[in-house]
Amino acid sequence: MINIGQHNFLKIVRKTGRGTFLSAEQHGELFLPKGQTPEYSEPGDKIEVFIYRNSDDEVVATTKKPRASVGEVACLEVISTNSVGAFLEWGLPKDLFAPFGQQATPMAVGERHIVAIYIDNTGRIAASSKLNRYIKAETSGFKSGQKVKAIIGDKTDLGYKLIINSKFWGLLHSSEVFQSLTYGRAMTAYVKKVRTDSRLDMSLNEIVISDTNVPSSNTSLQSRILNLLKENNGFYPINDKTSPEIIYKTFAVSKKVFKATLGKLYKNRQISIDKDGIRTK
Repeated sequence: MINIGQHNFLKIVRKTGRGTFLSAEQHGELFLPKGQTPEYSEPGDKIEVFIYRNSDDEVVATTKKPRASVGEVACLEVISTNSVGAFLEWGLPKDLFAPFGQQATPMAVGERHIVAIYIDNTGRIAASSKLNRYIKAETSGFKSGQKVKAIIGDKTDLGYKLIINSKFWGLLHSSEVFQSLTYGRAMTAYVKKVRTDSRLDMSLNEIVISDTNVPSSNTSLQSRILNLLKENNGFYPINDKTSPEIIYKTFAVSKKVFKATLGKLYKNRQISIDKDGIRTK
């Protein structure tokens, strides 16, 4: 079945001087211009195309890749507005429409908004910035330490809201932030903790889980600390009293993670922690 608003693999039926015709099941044959046809493709081959409706409401195929597909979330720029909604640039010739009723706040030209992409009741692709209709607070299937795709959302009193895998909300606490974050930025993030209410506390630093299923010191961080000491004749002027900013600049981890890792190295008698820094034992 052909899915509008998604990437599909369609079979080449025939090629002409103008372009390629693709078999699209219930939609018949779709034309792909010569400039978008893979050079060495032949009839019978399957190629990946994105399916959407053009300005004439016709189902069309393109090898151009939009910034997001139906069911995903992206931060897009508003390029025009009218009395019924706004139009967002998403990488295709036909701009993405955000109806006025699907705007959390009125959109203006030049602004960037995080939107969920969906199919409306007429079968057209549209966008909504009313994210709570599409993003859930309670999650399922996540584990501490899991790597995910995240988009930076609004800043709150506790930190930043993150959109996880285009489907769930997560919270990045202020204590986990040691870099400048901008609204709509796509990043890799890690599940720090799955709370008892099934909500997620997040981190931008990799989390390593111990055998007891509790977040523990990052073993790769241990190696980096020991290597840094080795490269500096067994001493480096940083310890558990160093500011979070310097720790993050040096190791790209929070002070909490750094202190826990130092503690493990100290317990294993691999380092000593002194007033002026740390030393190899």
